[in-house]
Order: sequence, then structure tokens, then C-alpha cells
Amino acid sequence: MNEKSNDDVLQSLKNRPVPAPRKEFKRELKSKLFDEMNSQEKSAKKWGKLVPNLMAAAFILAGIFLTIELIGVGRDGQNASQEQDAMVTPASNEPTELNEPTADKLMAAAYNRYDLILNDKGTAETFEYKGERYRFMSEEFDSRDKVIHFLIESFTPDAAKQLAEDLPFIVYKGKLAQPDVSYETSYQWSNTTAIKVRTSESMSDVTYEIPVSEGSREVNVQRFRLIYDNGWKFSVVMPFSFREVKKETSEWNLSLTSEEESVYQVFSQDPKEEHLHGLSPISIAKLYVQASLDERHDLVYEMYTDRPDYIRWTKEEDEKFPRADRVTKESILRVFKGIDNGEFIQTSDMDGYIKYDNGGEGDMGFQMVKDEDGYWNVGFMPIQ
Repeated sequence: MNEKSNDDVLQSLKNRPVPAPRKEFKRELKSKLFDEMNSQEKSAKKWGKLVPNLMAAAFILAGIFLTIELIGVGRDGQNASQEQDAMVTPASNEPTELNEPTADKLMAAAYNRYDLILNDKGTAETFEYKGERYRFMSEEFDSRDKVIHFLIESFTPDAAKQLAEDLPFIVYKGKLAQPDVSYETSYQWSNTTAIKVRTSESMSDVTYEIPVSEGSREVNVQRFRLIYDNGWKFSVVMPFSFREVKKETSEWNLSLTSEEESVYQVFSQDPKEEHLHGLSPISIAKLYVQASLDERHDLVYEMYTDRPDYIRWTKEEDEKFPRADRVTKESILRVFKGIDNGEFIQTSDMDGYIKYDNGGEGDMGFQMVKDEDGYWNVGFMPIQ
């Protein structure tokens, strides 16, 4: 049998489960067959007429082994292909079960997303527009597209767009902004109770009981439709009516003198403590509070004492403090209320404090430290 005959035999084995069998096995088998043929030719005289029968048997056995190998390769290839398909195939969009407890969680999540956007704390940068004070939205919500993308987790695209349009926001200098006020919504949307769920294929109508106010037994019954699209989402805009929260008339607002305002403007542009030299300890404390309200943490750190024994953390460490760990504007106004009317009391050559009454927690003490240059600075932990 010549090489062409061998190739003809191998050609008949191409009808296999996968188009590419293991090439190494094919070469090994072909080499083994040629070695077997050479061995048989050398011993032809000994075996005589038995050679054709042995060669036929060898080819039959080789065919069986090759077929088994290719079938195994085919099965392994199919299994690998199926495993790969399972990894890349997106999750089924078949609706999951929707019951009353799940419906309650969906409503609470939808409202919380809405409330988080409505009362976004923003960047602390405010501006005047048409007689109303606005604040820029925080980075994650500084465009309508970002707001809609965030709402789509709980609402269908059409409902999310409508909800975003209903919010009292404006675009100013290319960024989204909102009135610099706080809002609250009517009804207790985060405490709803689903009393009826009627589902049909990928659509569900849920009837909710919505408490009119906290602790009240009076409820408002409404029905909303949800559509399944990679999760159950509300297809309508709930009546999240909101109203502005009135600020308390007793709220304290820091007021700087003309001299303090002038110094603060220069200090803001060039954060160097020498701009503060000559100011009284109370004026230094007021600028410290103003910088804290403006979230100018670089200015705040510059006003801390530079005496080595008093330093609590480095400027580099201060810059790494996350925003969540910073004191809120509300807390600053509450704690430092009345500091402008305080009294400075010096306790040693380099120590002193401002005694003041914030109207809520009684007498407070704001620590001051005189640096080696002879000027007063703020202690690292000013409230003692």
C-alpha cells in the first residue's frame, strides 16, 4: 500500500463531529502506520500471504481508534463550546416572580433613587439665576443623561425621561443645577404596602397602600404598572409631588466684616497664612468657618498651627480625606453658631480659646495656638 492509499483511508475519516481533529494524533497515527508497513515489508518472506490480512486488520483497528479519538475530541469540543456559550450568553430576560414583598422593595428603591437626586447635596458651588439661588449638582448627576441613567435602574426609559423633565432643574454653563433648597415629598413612599399583584407575561399591575403621613393609619390606594426588562421597572411616573422645606428662622448665617471679606478673597486666591497676619483670633476663627462652609479644605489646613508638637496629620493626609468624612454644612452652622460674638481667652504664652454660646449645646471652646512667628492659628482639633 502506498502513501496515496493511506491518505485515502484518512480522507474517509473526515466525517467527524468537529472540523479540526487533534493534528498531533493524526501525525502520530500516520507515522505508526508507515512504521508498521516497513516492518511488514522486511518480514514479507516470513509471513508471505498473511501480510495482506494483517495489514487489513491493522487498518481496521487504527480506524476504530481514530474514530474513538475524533469522537472524544468532538465531544470535548462541543462541551467547551457549550461552556463558552454559557459564559458569553446574556442572562435570560424571562420575568422573575413578582410578589407583594418584592413589589414593596421595588417601590422603596424607586423612591429612594428619586429622593437622592431631588435632594442631591451638589458641589457646594452656588449661583444666582433669575432671582433664585441654585447649586450645581454633584459629579454623578451633573447632566440629565446621568440622571436618566440612574433612574433607569427602577424605571423604564420613557418613565425615567419624564421623571427627569419634571424635576426643577436647569442647565447652567453646561452643567445641571437645582434650586439651593431642600425638598420633601407627600406620602410615605418608602413605606408602601403591596396588597395585590396581577402579573401577565412580562407585565404586572401592582396595587399599593401608601401612608399619607408617618405614623398615620390613613392610606392612599393606587395602582402602578411594571414592565419586565432585565428586571421589574415602573412604566409610569408616580405622583412624587414635592414641596420646599422651609428653613428655620433661627438659622445662623456667618457674616464677615468688610476687612475680613477682603482678606478672605486674597487668601482664597493665594493660600498663604501671611495674608492672615494682623487679624484677631476671632476673625481667624470666622475665616476658618467660612472656608469650611465653602469646602476649601486647602484654606482650612493652612490656618492650622504649624507648631510640631501640635500637628495631628499632614497636608497630604488631609487631601486624601474622603468627602463623606468631612463635616457637613449643617453641622458647621450648628456647632459654630455664635462664634462671631465669642470672647477670646488666653491661657498661656501660646495657648488660648474662644468662648462662645451656640444656643443649643451651651458654652463652646474654639482652641487657638500662637505659632513661633507670633501670630494666632487654629488648633487641629478646634472644638474642645
